[in-house]
Amino acid sequence: MDKGVNMFLKKPIIYTVHGFGKKLSHEFDPLCSYLKKKRYEVIQLDLYDLNNEEDIHYADWIKKAETGLQEVLKRKRPVIILGFSMGGVIASYLASIYPVQSLILCAPAFQYLDLPKIGAQGVKFIKNLSKGNESHSISSKRTKAFTEVVSNYKNSIEHVNCPVLFLHGSDDEVIPVDSSRNAYQLVSSKKRMILLEGAHHRFLYDGQMEKTAFVIIEQMIKGNLI
Repeated sequence: MDKGVNMFLKKPIIYTVHGFGKKLSHEFDPLCSYLKKKRYEVIQLDLYDLNNEEDIHYADWIKKAETGLQEVLKRKRPVIILGFSMGGVIASYLASIYPVQSLILCAPAFQYLDLPKIGAQGVKFIKNLSKGNESHSISSKRTKAFTEVVSNYKNSIEHVNCPVLFLHGSDDEVIPVDSSRNAYQLVSSKKRMILLEGAHHRFLYDGQMEKTAFVIIEQMIKGNLI
C-alpha cells in the first residue's frame, strides 16, 4: 500500500453535526477545506431539508445524525465528532452512546434564550441563529424542533467519556459563553475549554477567527491539546 494512503487511513474521520439555521452543513465548508488540505476525511450531512415544510420533527434529525455516524463507524477507523451550536448538543448525545475518539464542541447550544418570555428579543435571537441564505425562512415549527433537541439531549454531555474540547467566542451574540462553561463542569472525562477572545457565534465561517479556530481544532484532532 502506498505510504501516503496508509497514513491517510490511520487518521481519524471527522464527523460533523451542523447547527440550526439555513446554511446547514455548509457551515463547515471552510473548515472542511482546511482539513482536507491536511489530508483528513470530513463527513458533512444535512439534518433537515429546508425545502420540505414537513421536515420539522427533531427525532428525525437525531435519527439522521445517528444513522450517518453508524455508517462511518462501520469503516473501523477512529472517529472524532465535531458539533456546532445545536449540533454540539446532538454531537454530545452521539458521543455518549458511541465509541468515538474525542468530541469537539464549537459554541454548543446547551443553553438558549427563553423565547416566549422575551418577546421581541426572541425574534432577534431566531434571526441571529438562522442568519444566512435569505431565500429560505425558518418556520416556528422548525424553531420548536430546535428547542426540543436542546431540552431532550442537553444532559447527554454528563455521560460523555471521551476527551472533550469546548471552543466558544467571547462575544457570541447567539449562545451565551455560560452554555459552554456550565456544560464543561458536567464533563468527568479529560476536557479543555478555550475562549476565543473577540470571536462571535459563527467563528467557523465568518472570516474573522477562522484561522485561529482551525489551528486549535487541528491540534485537538492530533491529540495535542488534552
